[in-house]
Amino acid sequence: MPFFPLSFSRHRLWLCTAALLASTAFAAEPSAPPPRDAEAKVYPTRIARSFTVLYQMQRGGIRGSGEFVWKRTGDAYEAHLKGTVAGLALINWASQGGFDAAGVAPGSYVEKRLGKSVREATFVRSESRIDFSGSAPDIPLVPGAQDRVSWLVQLQAILTADPANAKAGERVVMPVVGVRGRAETWIFEAAGAETIKTPAGDLRTQKLTRVLRQPDDTRAEVWVEPARQFLPVRIRLTLPPFDAPLDMTLADVSG
Repeated sequence: MPFFPLSFSRHRLWLCTAALLASTAFAAEPSAPPPRDAEAKVYPTRIARSFTVLYQMQRGGIRGSGEFVWKRTGDAYEAHLKGTVAGLALINWASQGGFDAAGVAPGSYVEKRLGKSVREATFVRSESRIDFSGSAPDIPLVPGAQDRVSWLVQLQAILTADPANAKAGERVVMPVVGVRGRAETWIFEAAGAETIKTPAGDLRTQKLTRVLRQPDDTRAEVWVEPARQFLPVRIRLTLPPFDAPLDMTLADVSG
């Protein structure tokens, strides 16, 4: 039996673990037409200026780091959500676009996946449709539609414009799309105030949780901090069919 140094064995273990975690982070989105109520309410928004949030990330028993970058330049934006373990990106999602009467207006959304092809959704606003890479058919583009990165800033903008939306029992509704031709209505219900422990200290937050409508819905929980214009200081995503959440908690923020 060949002998491998301990450092090599550990390296292989990290690679295998990271590959397994990455595969769970990109569970397939079944192709489906948009739901009947996909046209959500258009809310007043107050969109944040540029910022960068660094997170301590955990999935199962493995720790890593996360980063959410929001860069606003004039009438355009770029946003990037990344989660890394052992130098390998488990999630690497990017959004870019501009703004309209409904708030954040994505132009394209890209998912880069470990060891797999890049997938993209393109928001063709001149023709009111969303195109997808691969074989997924295009779908109608409805007002206020977001992608799986831009919703974080759109939710923040809605709450900043009207903090009453963050009160316990209130709901915020928005259409959200991924990269596989599926449009969903994401309904966020406010759970009320909660103090959370973070590497940056204890923070007073408001928690909002996505209301699940189907068994295979992505579970999304976000803790926002009113003192920082409802900045997402903790994000927890549970992607079906796996039950280990990807949990990112604020470590530092700039901007």
